[in-house]
Amino acid sequence: MANIASDIENRPKELWGLPNYGCLPDRGFQIDLAGSVGEFLAHDIFDLDGTQPIESKVMGLSKELHNGFPVIRVNPSEDAIEFYKARGDQFQMVNVVVCCYGFEEIDGQLFGLPYHVSLRPAQKRGKPASVSADWIKNMDLERVLDGSPHYMGFNPFTNAFGLYAIGPIHLNKDLCSDVVGFVYNMYFLASNYEKNDVNDPGMCTSLLGDNKSALGDYRKYRFSRYFKPFTDIKPVKIWGCDSPIELFLLQAMNSLSLRPRIQMNIFSDGTTFPSLQSMWENGKRTKALSKRISEADFYFEEQKVAIFCDSVAYHSSDEAIAKDKAIDKKLEKIGLRSIRISGPDIIASPSKCAIRIRDFIAK
Repeated sequence: MANIASDIENRPKELWGLPNYGCLPDRGFQIDLAGSVGEFLAHDIFDLDGTQPIESKVMGLSKELHNGFPVIRVNPSEDAIEFYKARGDQFQMVNVVVCCYGFEEIDGQLFGLPYHVSLRPAQKRGKPASVSADWIKNMDLERVLDGSPHYMGFNPFTNAFGLYAIGPIHLNKDLCSDVVGFVYNMYFLASNYEKNDVNDPGMCTSLLGDNKSALGDYRKYRFSRYFKPFTDIKPVKIWGCDSPIELFLLQAMNSLSLRPRIQMNIFSDGTTFPSLQSMWENGKRTKALSKRISEADFYFEEQKVAIFCDSVAYHSSDEAIAKDKAIDKKLEKIGLRSIRISGPDIIASPSKCAIRIRDFIAK
């Protein structure tokens, strides 16, 4: 049975006055994934469709060629289906779920602004569900997103994922637009794939070029995140805010037209990266994280201002306060300013906190 969240806890009442907060826009919109997570990660997620991961053996079964190379369609070929059946594969259906904190019109087109991206398997009786190769054969995988599948009451900060639905989205008085989990992409993870035979996605590996060390880190990430079979139905975070107070502050900042980057890694040499993928693309390996000063909850690149949302649970002890002050000094040393906003202040009035940030940036 689904674990249903009626809402995110401690939601500030003043946020209900924001446009499209308790409802969705009355016109169609797209999700601006690349503008939020970066081109690299957006490409990475875009490649997650059909049967995954793509193995050389499966590619070799394709009779369709383009410039001499096999063409892999979203729907696997008859030969690929027979290959999967002979190998005894089962497939977990995995949804790429995106939650949005607001909506913005850009050049006449309305876009949803993501604050969280996660993976969640289809479930049956509270456990990850699997389908057979014959089921895959009889399903048109190119049309699995028809009907705009979504989760109602998808709380990315808990294990609550809400009800899976297809068709029009109707929010009631207990739900906000930010707890609609839009299924952005969907793929079917083969159970018996051979790790050494898996191909890299072309868009991303072309960006990495000849950087073999970064490519190695990127491959490890893909296997650990996208291609690790689910043993339970708990969503796996890919990117985004870590707590409700971050979401509330982000929504309040957006109402003032403040658009920071989310979850920015800041290093001692002054470089900043919003994701592991952007690090690899720029030649940094994962081991460089040992030289990271901190991960700011929000970051204004032009003004070089880092924003931290400090919860009482993790930032009120003497040890935590001393650690936070040390981080602030390190950031100041490399020319970055920082401002810390407490969780209770955000819950009391995220709008006032957003104004503090606006004024701080303007100094």
